[in-house]
Amino acid sequence: MGARATRITREELLTPPEFQGLHPKEHQAARVGGARIELVRCGVETRLGACYQQVPVRLMPPFVIDGESASLLYLINLTAGLMDGDGHLIEIKARAGTRALVTGQSATRVHPALASYATQQWAVEAEDDACLVVLPGPAIPFQGSRYYQRARVELAPSPRLIWGDIWFAGRYNRGALSERFQFERIVQDFEARRAGRLIYRDRFRWDGPWNSEEVDWYFGGTLASASLFISGPTPEVLPEAEAGPAFRRSIFRLDTGDICMRWSGNPTAVTADLAVQALRLAGAWTGGPEAAPWFLDSTGLAPNHWFSTPVVSE
Repeated sequence: MGARATRITREELLTPPEFQGLHPKEHQAARVGGARIELVRCGVETRLGACYQQVPVRLMPPFVIDGESASLLYLINLTAGLMDGDGHLIEIKARAGTRALVTGQSATRVHPALASYATQQWAVEAEDDACLVVLPGPAIPFQGSRYYQRARVELAPSPRLIWGDIWFAGRYNRGALSERFQFERIVQDFEARRAGRLIYRDRFRWDGPWNSEEVDWYFGGTLASASLFISGPTPEVLPEAEAGPAFRRSIFRLDTGDICMRWSGNPTAVTADLAVQALRLAGAWTGGPEAAPWFLDSTGLAPNHWFSTPVVSE
């Protein structure tokens, strides 16, 4: 284990200016936890190297599935979501030659804030020849919630990495009890660097609750928004921008050679398309242009994960 087994403390979690003065509640429901994860290559497989986990975050050993070039690593939150004052720190180091999808087991529910805020903070490093996809899963902000998500990605000169974010309107499908855009404040701060140089930054602050004009401005009048940051070889053919009844997709080629994709639309459709685009590109990186996407067509993985392609009934 070594130094990486050191306990994660609240002092390691950053507080953004927007939440200064909101001290975390010191009660049993407000927990600091997380994981420090090293991914290493063992033969042709990706396994855990040094690893530390701290309640309420738990890891399952990476799934190695026949016919898949990558391993699947789940991060599990043992509680019902992020409570007021909760803080998670997730550190990931993908060593050279590793191939992995790191994801949450379900959506992240951000519960109402009474006196503080909830936060999840990521620090990701990828060495040369690593191929890493990080999809934390959809975020569902409850009424009155405050949430800070921070991610810092450090890339060597030539790894391949995909990071995905999905934001839902809240508990939007509960009839008269639905909570749509009723959060108090959300701050998201993402930065990626390659060989120490800043190549991408995406930061926003959303102050709620939103009225219909604000929903139109930020979410295009829909119930979900999402984005992918893609760093790696640019495929010859990218999916086209799309403006259909279920979702809208836009594609931005950055001057660094990286790609940003953005969505708005129906939550189920947005989630499915983001997963398809991310895992299809990862499959092309590791298996060539005609390769199957990671995990979506696997016979060893049931289609009941949040990133699975929805089954359409006849």
